[in-house]
Amino acid sequence: MTPTLWIAIIGTIAALAFAANGYRAIRAGPGHSANAGRLHITIVIAFLPLLWLTIALIQL
Repeated sequence: MTPTLWIAIIGTIAALAFAANGYRAIRAGPGHSANAGRLHITIVIAFLPLLWLTIALIQL
């Protein structure tokens, strides 16, 4: 496996941990914490496709 693929896999794991932290914040209760949790999940949803698109283009 190429180094760029390893970077993508590690980035995916880090992003999923970031999303899990956001989900934990949402379950903590209403208010600022829940809003921050929703923002975490939104960032992950935007980040993962861009990460893998970048890796796919680098592999060409």
